[in-house]
Amino acid sequence: MNEIINNIDNENFIFVENLKDLENINGLSKKKLCIAKTDFKDLYLVKRLIKKFPNLEIWLTSNEISRKNILLANANGVKNVIPYPVDPKLIQNFFNKQKESKMTAPEISNYSSLKGLKVMIVDDNQMNIDLLVETLSVLDLNITTFIKPVEASKIISNEKFDLFLLDIMMPEMSGFELANIIKRSKINSETPIVFISALSDAENKIMGYNIGSSAYIEKPFDVGVVRSQIYNMLKTKRLQDALNDKKETFLAMVTHDLKTPIYAEICALELLNKNHEKLNDLQKEIITDILGAAKYMKNLVENITQKYRAENENLILQKAKCSLKNIIINCIEDTKYLFEEKKIKYILNCSAKDPSSMMDELEIKRVVHNLIINTIEHGIPKSKVIMDIKESEQNLIFSITNFGVGLEIKNPDDIFLKYVSYADKHKKLASGLGLYIAKKIIDAHNGSIKVESEANKYVRFIFSLPKQ
Repeated sequence: MNEIINNIDNENFIFVENLKDLENINGLSKKKLCIAKTDFKDLYLVKRLIKKFPNLEIWLTSNEISRKNILLANANGVKNVIPYPVDPKLIQNFFNKQKESKMTAPEISNYSSLKGLKVMIVDDNQMNIDLLVETLSVLDLNITTFIKPVEASKIISNEKFDLFLLDIMMPEMSGFELANIIKRSKINSETPIVFISALSDAENKIMGYNIGSSAYIEKPFDVGVVRSQIYNMLKTKRLQDALNDKKETFLAMVTHDLKTPIYAEICALELLNKNHEKLNDLQKEIITDILGAAKYMKNLVENITQKYRAENENLILQKAKCSLKNIIINCIEDTKYLFEEKKIKYILNCSAKDPSSMMDELEIKRVVHNLIINTIEHGIPKSKVIMDIKESEQNLIFSITNFGVGLEIKNPDDIFLKYVSYADKHKKLASGLGLYIAKKIIDAHNGSIKVESEANKYVRFIFSLPKQ
């Protein structure tokens, strides 16, 4: 070790044979790096030294290194545990990185673009949390920390975050289990997750990435590298969010501007349809076709508008006692031109003694509209569509079935996701919003919706609404 000490800048570096020796050394506040030989029985001294000399980085060296000892050292605030005898290159690399970081580190003003972004840190070791908070302090983030992952899991479904930093080995709940809760939540399912763990084996890394993590950082970590990783990750996310906002705003403006001319066109066509004595059969057919297309466009525009209301949590229901049967009859009347165009026969059965319940009539009508249009669009000409209204002890149940097409759906719930459509398989044009909106509305009524299908035979959509 004497050779190492002679070759390294002694003003910034010190080596001791025992951690206890550091308590009697002057000038430690000016040192940058200390390497101490240890048998891992004197680690109680580390926390005290770190608190007393916050600018001094302490490494431990030993010929008794094991995973248990590394985790124990990390738990006491040690960033690096290296084999003994010490490789001089490790020390030289440390000082080289410090020089490089001073030369290449971004100006603090550059971090202002991340101000206020919300980050959650979950680690059962307060020292690790403090280190991460200090590492990210220059980014001016809004940081929430938890020592107990169970407590963290309670707010994930109620509060939106921009990034999660999770330890893996924690009591009560592992970081992997917490990540799965995050992925299942409505508001944080797309939020990036980063695992920061002392587990360095490939199996845990693969498991982390399979869950959907954006990165896997090993402890002990380099403060500068981690800060840069998280800065660039959040910067990229903010840019993506800004692009998505512009796209969504553009779509909202377009649909808003289209609404008035479409409604005007429908009114004009319906007026012509009522006074068509002077029209020949071809003209009547053309007007009927245009009217059907205009109503389809109206439904599409309403779906996009409804999407914004649902996602911004403005889907406020105006409930009153309504007849589900009457709603369905009205929807059939609105879409009869589409049935006629494809010569599809529809049958409505109602076995419910009282097909009424408390519901938002306009929203449920939107659901039925979407299901009927979806069924007709994917139906075979000259086939039939059967609609049934049934009841159980607690629910009203509506189903709509078309025959002859059928779909192979591996994950039935996926069909209700935003922008998911099976129309391309049948060379149809569809936005993938109708079923997404339908599920949002049914969920808001505390009901349920599902799809059943058998390839080349049938597709059936079923939703239920509580009677009370």
